[in-house]
Amino acid sequence: MFATVQSTERNDQTNWEKLKEKFKFLNGIINYIILYIENCSIHGLHFLTKGGLTLFERLFWLILVILSQYFCVYIAMSSVYIYQTKNTHVGIERDFYFWNTSLPSVTICPMKRIDDEKFDEFCDHNDIVLDRKKTLRDFLEQLANSTYINFKYLPDYGSIYRTLDKLNVKPQQYMELIYNVTADMTRNPIDMYRARCIHDNANIQVRQVLTEYGLCYLTNNYLGQKYTSSFLIYGQYPDVNPFEGKKPFRKILSGSFFDKDVSYTFIGFPESIDLFVHSPYDVMKVDSNFGYAEDHLEFDPATMEIVTGTGFDEASVRQRHCRFPHESNLTHFPIYTKNICLQECRLNLVYKTCKCIPHFYPNRFGKPKAVCDYRTLKECVGQYADQFLKLFVVNSAKGVEIMTNKNLKRAPCYCDQNCEDSVVTIQAVHHYIFVSVQVMLSSKPLLGSIGAQVSMKTWPRQRLKRIIIFNFSDLLVYIGGTAGLFMGFSVLGALEIVYFFTLRLLFHLLGYKL
Repeated sequence: MFATVQSTERNDQTNWEKLKEKFKFLNGIINYIILYIENCSIHGLHFLTKGGLTLFERLFWLILVILSQYFCVYIAMSSVYIYQTKNTHVGIERDFYFWNTSLPSVTICPMKRIDDEKFDEFCDHNDIVLDRKKTLRDFLEQLANSTYINFKYLPDYGSIYRTLDKLNVKPQQYMELIYNVTADMTRNPIDMYRARCIHDNANIQVRQVLTEYGLCYLTNNYLGQKYTSSFLIYGQYPDVNPFEGKKPFRKILSGSFFDKDVSYTFIGFPESIDLFVHSPYDVMKVDSNFGYAEDHLEFDPATMEIVTGTGFDEASVRQRHCRFPHESNLTHFPIYTKNICLQECRLNLVYKTCKCIPHFYPNRFGKPKAVCDYRTLKECVGQYADQFLKLFVVNSAKGVEIMTNKNLKRAPCYCDQNCEDSVVTIQAVHHYIFVSVQVMLSSKPLLGSIGAQVSMKTWPRQRLKRIIIFNFSDLLVYIGGTAGLFMGFSVLGALEIVYFFTLRLLFHLLGYKL
């Protein structure tokens, strides 16, 4: 009995010693924190531990310190939010004497797409003859010239599916088949029949591209070689065009205020065409064409460029609310422009409605979608074509939101602006006279073909410039100023905290006392 009591007393004594050690350790931590408060440079903190003050005074200073720190953090976070989302500004420049302004781009879609020689070779290789050959030719020509404005007018081909089954051509191969029986007009060895763009004695780059109107030809454009038909269909960069290098070559034509009547001529199309004039930083819009043309057209456009300042590309997309072509976030296109983004919005809307997409969209990047067959293009896509073309744009905090007709399924989509762009106006009022497109009648015998001529006779006297007005240095100044205003805090104050709870703490634990 006596031994049991002694054992209990020893256990109680041991527990009490452990408890005292714990309190001693906690007391040491508290004393060290109090030591920091008494010696720190943050305003107001030392009143919490200063001797000779009443409890009311200590509570008063505690409330002031908490409020000052709250407002300091609140204003600092507001500065961070502005830096992350609103650090750019679009201003107007008027020093037009020093600019080089790019001429607009032109996209031309020939109405005759299928090449006779290539088509005959294809049919001979696959033993397609007589009526089947004629039906296949009509089918491919209609398919190559189809887009939203004429899907519902596509004729019926009752026997075409047997021919396609024999060729083992699925809807996913429609565009490849059209591409293989279409000649690239930029590589015709005969000058008169080659699609080419000329300025004085120089060639301007022309490329075959894949658009919402099928295979077309683009000139005077900044977009890289990823925006070509061969890359979008097969993922292969096109070979260098040997005919463009026979003369001085330039990718794009630009001029300054002191240049008079700078122009280029885009020709080489033997028959009727559909034509689009647009920004050299973007692609055509299928609903913004000039219609069917059988003669050479001349344009006198007005432009206003949107450029970027030095270091603008170093900001994030979230900060500047715009994208450069290499910053694509799209699933069907390897490059980004606003019009390409709208194309993806449209194809997603078509997919939600008809469970497939038209054949002329790239479908090898990201996650491929089902491609519409000929009948679905006519019956489903054609039925809602007007709604697919006229997307209702609503501004939102995330960019551009696409709203649709109430009868269609909603397809949310957000499109950022192009960081560099050009606003092209073809028709404008000048001294109460409408300046528009001029048709050059009977020009085909002179030029040998038809196309378009773009002439800049009046240069812009103002342009928009995107610049960064709130960079990282400004953010540090704002946060530092806010911390200094509310707490008397500084960089040395931050270093003091690091020093006090690292090096100074180490010496304190080793026995060195302040």
